[in-house]
Amino acid sequence: MILGGYFQMKRWIRWICAALFVTAAAFIIWFLHLFTQVNVSMQYIDWTDSVQVMPDGTEQPFEWDSYSNTSEITGIYRFYGSLPSDLPSGSLLFETNGAVISLTLDGEPIYQSNVAQTYEAVSMAQATLPLPEGTFGEVVMTCEITDASHTMFPPLLRFIPENLDIKESTALANRTAFPTGAAALALILIFGLFLLGVSLKKADFSLIPLLFALVGLVSFQLIQDEGYYFLPQSVSDLFSHRGINFSVIILLVLYLAMNRRRQFWKHLCIAAAWSAAALLIGYIISLSGDGYLAFYIREGLIPELQAGIYSGLLYWLTLWLSVTSALISAYGMARAFIDQGVQAQSLRIKNHLMTEGYQALEQRITEDASARHELNHQLTALQCLLEKKDYQGLGQMLSHMAGEQSSLAQTSFTGNHTLNTILQDAAGKAKRNNIRFQAQASVPDELNIPDTDLCGLFMNILDNALEAAEKVETTDRRYIKLQVKSADLYLTVKCINSFNGVIKKDKKGNLMTTKEDSLSHGLGLKQIAEIAEKYHSTLIYHYTDDGVYTLQTALRIPD
Repeated sequence: MILGGYFQMKRWIRWICAALFVTAAAFIIWFLHLFTQVNVSMQYIDWTDSVQVMPDGTEQPFEWDSYSNTSEITGIYRFYGSLPSDLPSGSLLFETNGAVISLTLDGEPIYQSNVAQTYEAVSMAQATLPLPEGTFGEVVMTCEITDASHTMFPPLLRFIPENLDIKESTALANRTAFPTGAAALALILIFGLFLLGVSLKKADFSLIPLLFALVGLVSFQLIQDEGYYFLPQSVSDLFSHRGINFSVIILLVLYLAMNRRRQFWKHLCIAAAWSAAALLIGYIISLSGDGYLAFYIREGLIPELQAGIYSGLLYWLTLWLSVTSALISAYGMARAFIDQGVQAQSLRIKNHLMTEGYQALEQRITEDASARHELNHQLTALQCLLEKKDYQGLGQMLSHMAGEQSSLAQTSFTGNHTLNTILQDAAGKAKRNNIRFQAQASVPDELNIPDTDLCGLFMNILDNALEAAEKVETTDRRYIKLQVKSADLYLTVKCINSFNGVIKKDKKGNLMTTKEDSLSHGLGLKQIAEIAEKYHSTLIYHYTDDGVYTLQTALRIPD
């Protein structure tokens, strides 16, 4: 009950952590989004009434169809409008070319001009009148046309919020900079992961296409939007070429083709599902609040797709795929380090248990040797009973000794105490599991190999052989044959055992454990290989279809 509750809590913790991660990501995106939109805009002041002032001072109603800066109108005109009461601080802006203009607010003059347009001027002259926050009232503009060919008529009066130009240019730059920054961070992450793999001699070459795809994403969009401000024209044209955009897609397809691991696609599908849900929720929220996301999708992205323009959609899809793949790669690397740490810890624990097991075996054999020493005393006692002709006592003592001796009888395989202890223990386990056990060990009493390495090598080899033979259903086909020989500075080992015919391999062709807890139990194979490598050797194994497995190695004995 307690164990079930523990695993249930672990599942809840995983879901909570995933939800917290998505929430944090959404919050960061929302926070950065605040710096990509401008919530104020320029407002045009509509003229509610207009008149023409005649030479005698009378006024006649006047109407117009459109604004123009090349009209042929002459005379004096007056326009009436009003400023709303909710204006922030800002400025009134209007053109002053070719006219004498006066402007009043609630009857108070606030502007008077007499500006003539010069033919060398590129743009029309403008007047800017700063207004404090909350300014409102009726505005009246009187306009006397002096050069109709270079005047804006009717006058185009508008209100510009304070720093609007700075806000708009900054927001526009941020819309490019933030996605580019995300791609740049992913680029640095992938480059670091690749170098880390190289340093550990486990380079992941599938990261190279992703690396160059991120280079294209960082350079293409940023240089296309803003490169001409900061880079030479030739450089800007080169890195904003449309071919880079297509090469990014090809590189990502190549990256996906090189990552056909089930775990990678599982994480990618999960990320796609979470991202789609987040996009849908964000769109609904933006739509309800008339936000920029809904506006961009409705007025920008969808019309582009309807017109057959896919560059915008492809950019966001490739950016998402690149950043997501970078995060999955980082997660995989972190998980590998965690697993490696767990394996190292498990290996240390297993070595400790092996050492303790060997010490226990050694203690038991020492006790057996002590018991055999006691046998000498018992033989002396038997001699005394025989001399006394105490045949009843002699018979009882012989029966007692026979029982003790049968329990102490063990085969001696070699004079090397450590190896002999391991072989005797394996022989006992084999007997209990109906496995025929044969061992030949021709080694000196002292080997220049530490006992910890001998234990790690032979206990793992024999443990694997015992477990493999035990899985054979037919008991008369269960067997283990071990040959150990020391010759010419080499310790050769050959172990032949039966198995049930089931072999598991990874993608590189390496053998994998068939046990359920592969993380901890697969360490035996790894430790055997590490000990062989330590003594300048390697593992050679082969197996047959009829269930015969052979493992060989030859350790170089240190001088």
